[in-house]
Amino acid sequence: WYCNLNGVQEQDICIPDRRAQMSINNLVNVKSGNEKNDLKEQVLLSLNTESQLLFNKWKKHNSFNNEEFCNDLNRDYADFGNLIKGTDIVAHGNSKEVEDKLKQIFGENENAKSDREKWWNDNKEEFWNKLLSSVKGKGKEGNVEIKECTKDATLEEIPQFQRWVQEWGKEYGEERPKKLQNLEGICKEKNGLLNENRCNNEHECKRTCTAYESWIILKKEQWDT
Repeated sequence: WYCNLNGVQEQDICIPDRRAQMSINNLVNVKSGNEKNDLKEQVLLSLNTESQLLFNKWKKHNSFNNEEFCNDLNRDYADFGNLIKGTDIVAHGNSKEVEDKLKQIFGENENAKSDREKWWNDNKEEFWNKLLSSVKGKGKEGNVEIKECTKDATLEEIPQFQRWVQEWGKEYGEERPKKLQNLEGICKEKNGLLNENRCNNEHECKRTCTAYESWIILKKEQWDT
C-alpha cells in the first residue's frame, strides 16, 4: 500500500499497490480525429494487459488462487470505471496524465461528467469481458483448475475510498493470523507456550518478532492514515 502520496484528491489515504500499478499508460496515447473510438481500443488494450498481469500474479508454481484473482479483477474493473467516469481519487503520475487526456476528449463543461459516465456504461460489458480474457475458456492447465470470474455488480457503486478500506481490512484480516502462526511456530517452547522473553534472546525468534512488530506498526500507520 502507498500512503501520503502527493496528488491524491482525498487527504490521508493509502492506495493499494494493485491500483498504483494498474496498466493505464497507453490511455494517454489516444489519437486525434476519432478520439472516443480510439479511447475504447486503448482501454481494451489496457484491460487485456491488466488481466494477464493479474493472472501471472496469482498463478504460482502449480497453483492458482482463483478467488483472489477474481477479487482483484472486480476491483480493477471498478477502478477503471472511476478513472473513465472522472471519479478517481488518484491524481498523480500517469493517472493525472490520463485524466488530462480524458478532459481533452470529453471536455470540461457541466455535461462532461455525465457524458463520461454514459460512455463507460455503454461499453462496460465489453470491458468486463476483456478483463476475463486471460482465463476465458482455459478450463484446466496441468494441475491448475481455472474458473471464470463472476462480476460483482454492486462493487462499482461503492465509493472508491470505501472499497479500498474494505480491501485493506480484508488483507489485514487474512495476513495477521498467518504471521502470528509463523511467529508462534518459531518462538514456542517445547511445552507449546509462547515465551515473550525469547523475542529478546534467540536469534531466529528475535528476528521473527522484530519483523512481526514492524508489520504491526506499518499496518497501524496505514490505518491511522
